[in-house]
Amino acid sequence: MTQSAASLRLISGVGTKGPACFLLEAAGKRLILDLGEGPPPGLMPHVDDIGRVDALVLSHGHRDHVGGLSLLPRLGNPPVYGTDAVLRTLPKGIVKKPLPVHGRAEVLGIAVETGRNGHAPGGIWLRFSSGDGLLYTGDICAESILYAYDAPATPTGIALMDCSYGSYAAPLAACWDKLAGFAARGPLLLPVPANGRGPEIALEFLRHGRSDIFVDDAMGNALRHLCEDDRASLQPNVGDDLKRLLSIVRPIDGARGIVLAGSADGTSGATTQLFRDWQDKPKPAILFTGYVNPTTPADHLVKSGRAQTMRWNVHPRLADTVALTQAIKARTVVPAFVDRAQLAALAAAFAPVRVTMERDIAL
Repeated sequence: MTQSAASLRLISGVGTKGPACFLLEAAGKRLILDLGEGPPPGLMPHVDDIGRVDALVLSHGHRDHVGGLSLLPRLGNPPVYGTDAVLRTLPKGIVKKPLPVHGRAEVLGIAVETGRNGHAPGGIWLRFSSGDGLLYTGDICAESILYAYDAPATPTGIALMDCSYGSYAAPLAACWDKLAGFAARGPLLLPVPANGRGPEIALEFLRHGRSDIFVDDAMGNALRHLCEDDRASLQPNVGDDLKRLLSIVRPIDGARGIVLAGSADGTSGATTQLFRDWQDKPKPAILFTGYVNPTTPADHLVKSGRAQTMRWNVHPRLADTVALTQAIKARTVVPAFVDRAQLAALAAAFAPVRVTMERDIAL
């Protein structure tokens, strides 16, 4: 790499559902964008041939974006950049560098613009000034009723974009209609991530008149953080409702009401025991609202017929990704977090923009 060249290497997270990990080389610096694990538990990006890097930049705090921090020594133990909400969850001993949730900053001399991603507390997209510009969305959602989304607008040559849902088109309102139908039938267990769609789904139940909402400790802590430290990530109109939600939720007390608990796949947290207690009982109904990790307790419950699945939108629909591409006038889109089998359909939807999953891309 010459001092003036800039390039993007797709280490992991493109072509299949895998951990986020990308290498940006620009201005003589080498930056890793996210370092995840999974979704399948234990799946890590292959970093042994990367060598030392100058920084790790995190888009948000979900496991498939930060779960690979044990690999940092192989990368030279670089400093880690992220928002305060993300950095406070990281292990001690890591050199932490703050980024704004919405603003401008520098990462080792490279100008970066950030905005809230509509997906998680402290979650951001990042636009790097290298070359004609690189937008890394991380995970984004334009529909969230809880998390604010600052739509990128600066013209940018290349977009490394969350295309998790491929050509999916149903709006969040349709998700609620489906979820409400499940909830009307009786007690309902919703295994959810506490720092993502969990609080959002609880808020929607509250707004539709439900007060019999029961949560585990992780959800309770997440709600307290959202009411206090993480308010900068929220929609402007949700503060009072969140405080009311925090005041009415109760600890889980058997199979009654709306129960929200983590982890979403049953490999840790309160759901590990709840699945064992309820897997052979008719109630509560168990409903997964996100990706079901293969070989996990969640996967077992679905395949056995004990649990059902539906989608609660936490990633962009096709219309959202196309609109974003047009807004920033991107010349190239790299669809992330989606199977390679979707490439042809996405290329047709984004045309005449170039769509690629090539491993190395010049900026």
